[in-house]
Formats: sequence, C-alpha cells, structure tokens
Amino acid sequence: MDTGARPAALDRLLDEIAACERDARTLVDDLSEAQINWQPQPGRSWSIGQCLDHLAKINASYLDAFAVAVARASAEGRGPFVSLHPGWMGRWFVRSLEPPPSLKAPARPQFVPASTIGKAEAVEGFLASHAPFRALVEACAAVDTNRITAPNPLFPRITMTVSTALLVIPAHDRRHLWQAKKVKEKIDR
Repeated sequence: MDTGARPAALDRLLDEIAACERDARTLVDDLSEAQINWQPQPGRSWSIGQCLDHLAKINASYLDAFAVAVARASAEGRGPFVSLHPGWMGRWFVRSLEPPPSLKAPARPQFVPASTIGKAEAVEGFLASHAPFRALVEACAAVDTNRITAPNPLFPRITMTVSTALLVIPAHDRRHLWQAKKVKEKIDR
C-alpha cells in the first residue's frame, strides 16, 4: 500500500481494518450457510452472520456526521493532523468496545441484524462497510482530528472528536468478531 504523506497513526487504522477483514473471511471460510446463521441461544444471542450484518449496518452510517465535519474543517484549513488522541471519555468509550465486552447495550433498531443472512452477503456487506471508513481516514490526513467534533450518531446529545470516531470502528469490529469467534467455537461440525 502506498502511504504517501499519510501519517503513521492513520496507516495503523487502515491496517487494523484490514486485519478485521482478514479475520472475518477466515472466520466464515470453512462454514456452511446454516452454520453462519446458527445461534447458540435463539433470540438471546447472535449468529456469526448477524454479528457481521450488525457491523455492516452500523459501519456504513456511523461516520456520516464525522465525514461532513472533516470536509468542513479541511475547507477551512483546520490542520494539520497531529495524532489520534481522544479525551478521557473518548478513550473510555473506545476501551469499552474492545473484546471481551465490558459494557453491553442493545442494538438500536436500525442496526439490528437480519435474522438470517447468506454467507457471501454477510462477508461482502461487512467488507463494503469499510469504504466510508477508509475515505474518512484519507480525508483526515490534513486535519486536526483531535479538535474536530460531531454528534455521536448513537447518542446525539454527546459530541465526540473525529479521533474517537476513527478508533471506535476497529474496536467495535474486533468486539463483534470476538463474539462471532465464540459462536464458532460452539458450532457442531
């Protein structure tokens, strides 16, 4: 990958997302359609396919407000990129998303996964959901991500920095991929 003038911290984010994508492919590679839709406790826990579908849904829309804020900051020349250094609340939020989960909350209705999903659709949806993330990472190379804020899409009364938003996506991916791996360990083969 040509990194050009992109800061190393942003390259690491792209590497983390690529690792999540490899993990997702490896996770489902040897499973059947029925196996990726199997739930350990139907109605109470998600299948592997549901974990991937949830990530696809949330990733595709989570960053919209941050992309607008970064475009505005870029047009205003509010840079340069310094680092990814969220405040204490942002660091706490990102840590709470890392596996194993320390904080659980029900998914918002728009992010609830389909009850069943095809294997190819689950994987491709998850992979495609990273396009907005990659575009935002590229756009952030010239702005100060620690000083640009936007409302958190899940909690609109709370604003967060772009730095926090960028760290949320790979952490949340890892959380649900960890969850999916735990489901895979329980599948009868």
